Formats: sequence, C-alpha cells, structure tokens
Amino acid sequence: MRRVLLLFLLLAVSPGCLVLSLQPAYDDERLTWDPNLIGTWHDADDNASLKIDGGEWRSYRVHYEHPIEKGDLTAFLTIVGDAHYLDLMPPKGEDHGAFLSPVHAVLRVELSPDTLTLTPLSYDWFADLLRRDRSPGDLEAVFDQRQNVLIVSPTSVLRTWLRKRPAGSSVWGAPATFTRVKQ
Repeated sequence: MRRVLLLFLLLAVSPGCLVLSLQPAYDDERLTWDPNLIGTWHDADDNASLKIDGGEWRSYRVHYEHPIEKGDLTAFLTIVGDAHYLDLMPPKGEDHGAFLSPVHAVLRVELSPDTLTLTPLSYDWFADLLRRDRSPGDLEAVFDQRQNVLIVSPTSVLRTWLRKRPAGSSVWGAPATFTRVKQ
C-alpha cells in the first residue's frame, strides 16, 4: 500500500483500507507525553503535512493536510515494551451522536529531532487472516460493513499483542516519514 493510506487511516473514512480499534491502545499508567512531537512536519513523498500541538490531559491536537483532504484528530502517546505508539481518534470534546463510537487508529512512532516516522497496522495482513477465518493471534478482529478491519479486543489484550510485534514484523504497513519544518 502507498503511504498516502496513512492519511486515510488518520481520517478513518476510507472504506476497506483501515485497521481500527474500538478500544484505545493507551492506558493511564503508560500514557506519556513527548514535547519533541510538537511542531510542523512534512512528508515530501505524498505532499502531506502534520501540525502537532499540545492538547488537554497529556494529549496532542493533530491537524493534517493532504492534497485531497484535511482534518483534525486527538492523539495520545503510549509506550508498549520499548516502542512508542500514537493512538489517534476523532477530536475530543465533539459530540458525534449516540450511534457513533469513536475508533482508534494505532501508529508505531519513531522520532528523532528532525524526522517522524509513522507506521500503521497493515490492512492487507489483517484482511488476509480474516478472509481465511483465522485470528490475528490473541486479538479479536472482524470486518465492519465498509470492510475495514475492526479490532474488538480490550486495551490490555491489544497492548500485549503489540508488545510481541517488532518493527520489522509483517503486521506493519508502509511507513510515512515526515521531516520537521523549520520555523
């Protein structure tokens, strides 16, 4: 999959290409905050940008722009084992109605002073397992009506599963690499 799918993952609107979770990947004990994420980031390959600001209660406000769409999200940074993950969801504080549940997109994070690499879970890997009526390890996952993969396991099970999946594992999709924009 092309890196542009990462942006669709962030939006959680593109049918049939997303791996989403009903439960967050973070819990209160392992929620962290890194001021080095704050800033404006640009992915030249996809002409995409992220503006990350501090939010409420150790969260981040993320505004992204891509030539075909833009949007806002809330993100939380968590540590699982030795790896960092961003848990992205619709903006906090907005009422989406009684029949809409916020979903979470989990991205593996690698951060250096001037580079931010975000790697989504691989839709192809999950979809292949589900089409063969197999389970992705200890996780429970299903297809939703739009053929997105929806992880329905509790946070503790998701975190245990992530801990066992190193960066080079086939469960991860194509990374998107952003460079810090100097102000």
